[in-house]
Amino acid sequence: MSVMDGAQQAAIHHALARVQEALTTMTFPSCDQGDVIELIDRVEAELHSAHPNLPLMGAFLNSIARSLRAQPEVRDICLVVEDAIGAAGVASTWQSGI
Repeated sequence: MSVMDGAQQAAIHHALARVQEALTTMTFPSCDQGDVIELIDRVEAELHSAHPNLPLMGAFLNSIARSLRAQPEVRDICLVVEDAIGAAGVASTWQSGI
C-alpha cells in the first residue's frame, strides 16, 4: 500500500473543497448532491486514516467527477478532480463512456 505525501493530500483536499463549493451554487438534484457529499466524506475519512486506501479514494474521486460531468457549469471542477486523481497516482476512469 502506498504512503501519501503532502502534495497528494493537498491536491485531494483542494479538489474536495472546490466540489463542495460548487454544490452550493449549481442546479443539481438534492438526492445527487447528497450522494456526492457522501463520497466527499468517504474520501476525507480515507485521507485521515492511518493507512489511506489509494485505490478506494481513486474510485470515490472518479465517482464524484462522473456525477458532475453532465453539469456544464462545473466542468472546470471535474478537471480539478482529475488533477487530484493524477496527483494521487490512481487511474482516471470518470470520462469513460462519454
